[in-house]
Amino acid sequence: MGKLTVLGFLREQWTELPISTVDVRDQSLVVVGANVGLGNEAAVHLAQLKPKSMLITSRDEVKCEQSKADVETRSGMTGIESWPLELSSFDSVRSFVDKFEAKGCTASVLIANAGISTTKYAKTPDGYETTFQVNYLSTALLSILMLPHLIKTGTPEHASRLVIVSSEVHYIANRLKGADKWPSIIETINDETYCTSSVMSNRYPLSKLLEVMFIRELSSRLPTPTLVAVSAVNPGYCHSRLSREIESNRFLKVFVSIHKGLLARPTEMGSRTLVHAAIEPGERERHGHYLSSCQVTEESDYALSAEGREVSKRLWHETLKILGDIDPRVKTIVSEHLTQDVA
Repeated sequence: MGKLTVLGFLREQWTELPISTVDVRDQSLVVVGANVGLGNEAAVHLAQLKPKSMLITSRDEVKCEQSKADVETRSGMTGIESWPLELSSFDSVRSFVDKFEAKGCTASVLIANAGISTTKYAKTPDGYETTFQVNYLSTALLSILMLPHLIKTGTPEHASRLVIVSSEVHYIANRLKGADKWPSIIETINDETYCTSSVMSNRYPLSKLLEVMFIRELSSRLPTPTLVAVSAVNPGYCHSRLSREIESNRFLKVFVSIHKGLLARPTEMGSRTLVHAAIEPGERERHGHYLSSCQVTEESDYALSAEGREVSKRLWHETLKILGDIDPRVKTIVSEHLTQDVA
């Protein structure tokens, strides 16, 4: 694809996606952000297949109880675990992984779905712009901390899966031109002077581009054949609560409602893309790729450009430096399971 075109977008939006019915009775599944939207629908799909275990997350205890009850009722599966995980807090990510390890849990699949879209500049208590931390840094931290558990369950015949939910809007992400020459990519895009009001609307697309780059860099450093297949998935434009901030404006709500009514996929349809990447065979062919409508698809022209590849590598190393300072396990995991660099 390489570019987002009107005809390409419409063609994908109107594509009927397959429903996965793979046997997952021996698999342990983790779905992040399962209280609403895509994560909720994906969790219901997967729970209906009766996996060995399922762990879902929401932002707080109340939402955890609600999502557990909802997914169990709709799927008929009982015994689902539901834990709090707040991606605007690095401590919450670390605590989640601490609990996962203390309880001796296993994971065959991790769907990193949670994300936000905001047009207001605000920092988390950790000091990062909220969209950047939730959609990118915390997602990267969770992915790396969970990597040993995914590797442990992978086999030469069947790799475990790490699925990060990206978006087709990564094609329209801008403001990275010349980033290969910036003293620090992360410091620049996190700075409030960079995030002017005209640029805040680009924060969500930018975060989705960064996720695509993260998957590319991570996959290139895993051994071959890999025991964990990683991919970035585009669920398409769906009916979801991602646009709830915009819809808080009553005039914009009418516009968004009409727009969604004409173009948006049902959330359940979009969730099939997550489920497909998580459990369908052929995971090693999808490894390291961006997927759309359940197919490997070309990333944006910028991501594929020489500058984009250089920015991708620099972003990887800057990310590891930050995450390594947040949790010392990151450095150990990288040292034990990933190659240090690529040609």
